[in-house]
Parts: sequence; C-alpha cells; structure tokens
Amino acid sequence: MCKLGEGTFSEVLKVKHKRTGQIYAMKRFRKHFNTYEEIEGLREIQALKRLNPHPHIVDLHDVVFEPRNGVLSLNFELMDCNLYELISRKNLLMTESKAKMYMHQICKGLEYIHSKGIFHRDIKPENILVKDFNIKIADFGSCRGIHSKQPYTEYIATRWYRPPECLLCDGIYTYKMDIWSAGCVLYEVISKQPLFPGSNELDQIHRIHNIMGTPSTKLLKQMLG
Repeated sequence: MCKLGEGTFSEVLKVKHKRTGQIYAMKRFRKHFNTYEEIEGLREIQALKRLNPHPHIVDLHDVVFEPRNGVLSLNFELMDCNLYELISRKNLLMTESKAKMYMHQICKGLEYIHSKGIFHRDIKPENILVKDFNIKIADFGSCRGIHSKQPYTEYIATRWYRPPECLLCDGIYTYKMDIWSAGCVLYEVISKQPLFPGSNELDQIHRIHNIMGTPSTKLLKQMLG
C-alpha cells in the first residue's frame, strides 16, 4: 500500500487485493459514515453507477464500507498518472496531434456525462487521468444533476478553472461551466502554463476580463436568468 495523493475530503492509495492480486486506486474518505443508506445517497457513487462503464470515465470497481468504524473506500481502476503530472514532465513533447487527441477524449467524456443529466463541476488537469494515451475523467465528488435546483454552491471548481458566471452570479450557473474548464485545460496542455492563475477571486475575474473583456449589463442579466 502506498499513497498516490490526498485532498481535503479523502486520500488515494495504491492497494493490492489479497485474494486476486488485482491492483486498485483506493479512495478513502476522511469523513465517517453511519449507514449504508447514507453511502447510497452520495452523489459521487450515484453518478459513477449511472456513468460506468464508459471509455472516458474512470471505472468504479467496488464500494467498501466498514460499518464498525464507519470508513468508506471506493476502489477504482489504477491509471498511470493525471494530466497535470503528465504535462509537468520536463522531457515531454506535447505535439498538436497529442493535444487534439487528449482534448477529443475529454470532450467525448463530458458529452456523455452531460447526456446522463450530470455535470462534473471540477474539471482540471488533476482530475483527468491518463493511461496508454487514453483519457478518463475522475473525481465526481462535486458533481450535480443538470436539472437540480439553483442556486448552487458558489465556491465550486478549482479557482483557475472556474468560469466567470461562478464568480459573478451568486450560484446561478449550468453544466456549461464544464466546457469553460475544459478550454482552460486545453490551453494548459498546449502551453504547460495555466490560462487564468488567479491568486484570489478578484484577481481571477480580473485576469478573465483582461482577455475576454468585461461583460455588458445585458449579458450579466442573461447570466442571472
């Protein structure tokens, strides 16, 4: 067992199944749960059950709940690395054809996710996994239903990949935010630099406006619905 990564709500470990010898990436939640019903209600699990299998969505193999101590773990297929790790390699030559191939797969994955009535809300290089030139979208912990009731959580998506409507409109945004985030990822794949690396929310919207221009009053009213 070794640690592959960690976040605010969970850690990811590389584990081996004792009986089968199969290697998995195990996401272990920091929060403890009380019942199976509570686990079944988690958006991440519901979404993955609806989305699996798909060539560009990470495969969830097992949901493991230990009721005695309340620990929940999700066993996923093990990929080679995430997109951030890949493009950070100094010796990597990212050709236009490779960038197009990766972006095509990201778009196919998002098209499928949206067709199933879900949007991801945290598309970024760290949540896009790679193995043998195949892309899989991962980490559905922030996902929501496309037709669920607004307003949504304002502080969602990692800041650098957050669209302007998430910064300006008090929780009024849609599944189209995933497309903005994917565009930011494409720029980063090509340039190896983030497009809008804001140091805070105000700096973030300032950087966006410097390139995209300030939205008109009419557009802001449309954004607010």
